[in-house]
Amino acid sequence: MKIEIKNLNFSFDTLDQPIFRHTNLNIDTTWRLGLIGRNGRGKTTFLNLLMQKYPYEGDIICDIDFVYFPQTILNKKNLTYYAIEEIMDLELWKLERECQLLSLDKEILWQPFEQLSGGEQTKILLAAIFCEESKYPLLDEPTNHLDINSRKIVSEYLKRKKGYIVVSHDRHFIDEVVDHIIVIEKNQLNTFKGNFSTYEKQKQLQDQYEIEQNNQIKVEIERLKKTSKEKANWALKRERNSGNDAFENARAARMMKKSKVIEKRMLSKIEEKTKLLKNIESVDSLTINCLFNHRDPVLRAKNFSLAFNDRLLFKPITCEIYQGEQVALVGPNGSGKTTLLNYIINSNFYGTINGELTIPQGITKSIIRQHYNDNEGILKDFATAHHLDYTLLLQNLRILGVERDVFRIPIEKMSYGQMKKVEFSKSLGTPAEFFIWDEPLNYLDIFNQKQIKSMIEQFKPTLLFVEHDQSFIANIASKIIEINPY
Repeated sequence: MKIEIKNLNFSFDTLDQPIFRHTNLNIDTTWRLGLIGRNGRGKTTFLNLLMQKYPYEGDIICDIDFVYFPQTILNKKNLTYYAIEEIMDLELWKLERECQLLSLDKEILWQPFEQLSGGEQTKILLAAIFCEESKYPLLDEPTNHLDINSRKIVSEYLKRKKGYIVVSHDRHFIDEVVDHIIVIEKNQLNTFKGNFSTYEKQKQLQDQYEIEQNNQIKVEIERLKKTSKEKANWALKRERNSGNDAFENARAARMMKKSKVIEKRMLSKIEEKTKLLKNIESVDSLTINCLFNHRDPVLRAKNFSLAFNDRLLFKPITCEIYQGEQVALVGPNGSGKTTLLNYIINSNFYGTINGELTIPQGITKSIIRQHYNDNEGILKDFATAHHLDYTLLLQNLRILGVERDVFRIPIEKMSYGQMKKVEFSKSLGTPAEFFIWDEPLNYLDIFNQKQIKSMIEQFKPTLLFVEHDQSFIANIASKIIEINPY
C-alpha cells in the first residue's frame, strides 16, 4: 500500500518559519523507513500529521490505520497485561509470542507495569505495537532506556518486521533496521534508498556538487556585475566629456540609454543566477571550556565498589583516568553506572563504600545529568546563576540547533530536546578539568552527535561518560571501563 503526500503545508503559530512547505512524498508501506532530521525540524510532528492530530493544508492519502509508539499507559499500577489491554485491543497469545521474540519472560506480563525497568517497559510496549498486525507502526525513539545489549535485541526484532517508520538518534541502530530513509531538510521531506550511512555518502556528494555549482555561479555573478559597472562608467564618462557639441551630446545620450538597457539586462541575469544558488546547510563547531594542569591521574580506583545492605552493586573495579583521556563507562542497565558517577561527582552515597577511589582535591568538574528538571528560568538569569558566559551559552545552543525564538522561553517550558541542550551547553561553558557526562546523547539528533564528536576530537577534554550508542563509544572512547553487576 502507499502513503501519498501532496502539497503539504504546516506551521505552528508560535514559530516564525513553517515546518513543511509545499511538500510532496510517496511512501511504500513495505519499506522499513528511518525518519531523520535535526531536532525541531518536525519528526514527531510528521508522525502526528500522519495520524491526523493537527490540521494542515494539502493532502495525506492512505487507506491504513497507524499505531504509535510509545503508547501512554493510563494505570501504571495495574498488572502489565491489563495496563496494556486498557489502551489496546490485543490477544494474550500474540503478546506472549512477541515477548519471546524480544527475549522477555512472559511472566512480566503479570507484574505491575510501574515495577518494570525502563528497558522492560520499552520492549513490552514494542511487543504490543506489533500485535496489531493490521496497523502501520510509527516508532518514536524506541531505543530510549535501552542498554547496548537490549538495543541489539530490539534491532534483531525489527529486522524480522516489514513496514514501519522509526525515529532514532542512534546511528548504528538506524543503520541496522532500515532500508529507506526519509530526511527532513529545508521544510521538505526527501527519500533515499538504503540506510543512514548510504544517505550520508549521497548527501556529501550532493553537497560537494552544489558547493562547486555555487562557486561557479558566484564567479559568473561577479563577472556580470563588473561588466555592468564598466558599461555604466564608460557611458557616464562619455556624457561628461561631450561638452557643448550637439552631435556628441546626442551620441552620449544614446550611449547612456544603451548602458541602462545593458545594466537592466545584466541585473536580470544576476537575479536569475542568484536564484540558482543552493542554500547549503552548514554546521558550526561547538566550543568547550576545558582546563588542563599538572595533576595526574584525575581519578584512581583500586578494588572499588559500592554496596547497599552489604550487597555489592557491581564487581570491584581497578582503573585510572589521565588528563586528555575520553573514558566510556559501560555495563548493563542496573549495574550501578549512574550511582558510581554520582559518587564521583559529589562523594555522596548512603550505603557502604568498599576499596579506594581518589580524585585530586579541588579538581574542577563539569557534569551532564540524566535528570535536569531543576534547570529553570530565562537563559540570561540561568547563565548568571551558574557563572556562565551568556554569549557562549547562546552560541552553543544556536549551534546545537535551538532556534532564536526559543531563547525567550523559560527553560521549564522548553521541549525535552531543548532542555537537554541547555544542560549540555551549561556543561560546555563551565570551566573544568574533568567532565562527567551521564547519557549525553539522550534527545540529541544524529547531526548533534557529529558536532560533539568533532568538538571532542579538537579539544580532547578529560571525559568520563556513560552512553549506550555503540557508534559514539567506538568513535570517542580512548579507554573503556566495564562494570558488571555483582
